[in-house]
Amino acid sequence: MSTITQPQHTLRSSTMAILLIAHRDLLRQARHPGVLLGQAVQIAFFVLVYAVGFDHMIGAVGGIAFSAYVFPGIIAIQVVTLGVSAGLSYAWDREHGLLRELLVAPVPRICLPLGKVAATSTLLAAQSIIMLLFAPLLGLSLTPVSFLAATLSFTASAAVFSALGLFLAMVIRQAQTLQSVTQLAMYPLLFLSGSVFRVQDTPTWLATAIQLNPMTYSVDLARQALFGGIGSSAMWLDCAVLIILVIILSMGIRLRMGR
Repeated sequence: MSTITQPQHTLRSSTMAILLIAHRDLLRQARHPGVLLGQAVQIAFFVLVYAVGFDHMIGAVGGIAFSAYVFPGIIAIQVVTLGVSAGLSYAWDREHGLLRELLVAPVPRICLPLGKVAATSTLLAAQSIIMLLFAPLLGLSLTPVSFLAATLSFTASAAVFSALGLFLAMVIRQAQTLQSVTQLAMYPLLFLSGSVFRVQDTPTWLATAIQLNPMTYSVDLARQALFGGIGSSAMWLDCAVLIILVIILSMGIRLRMGR
């Protein structure tokens, strides 16, 4: 009869805890279909009014229709916005005492934020897949490879920015203050990311600010996954920036959570 060593037992229990927390968060999202519907309407507004509305006025960008060019940026806006908002869920759990109950479980504390990151990434990956299915309506033809690459890039971005939202929630204790800070942080993230314009066409001072924005590399990675070779930076640099950011955030979350 085989025996389970202590490290194996810890890994198994930690994995189960992460999956249970992710399952709980996904069920909570499913119980509020109105929120999901509101998010879908918001995306439709961006695509139909902004992208398609400006299509004839702006024309092509790098040989690609404007509506198709900004399409990955619009999805990235949704991914980053909801990813960072994951911290608000953590904050409300803390204020209502649920977080205290989860922290007394005999598993490493890092399992809680990892479960929330897993839930947010799963939800946003599903939303990205649904949104990508509408790409042909904008004249954007997808191959299985580009579809998979774009889905993976959006999933990775969801994990990175949900980790950012959780880190902010651990640093800022008051939920109301966190909500204000999150809303304030979203403006430079969204507007200085090149999601709806080409970075190469901006002045030097603005391009420098855009390059300091981590969301820029998320948008660029998705755009290169869909179009191939059309981006403001190399794909390896996009991946490196996101990997470094998630490592730094993971270390910060671990220090804030303790063991």
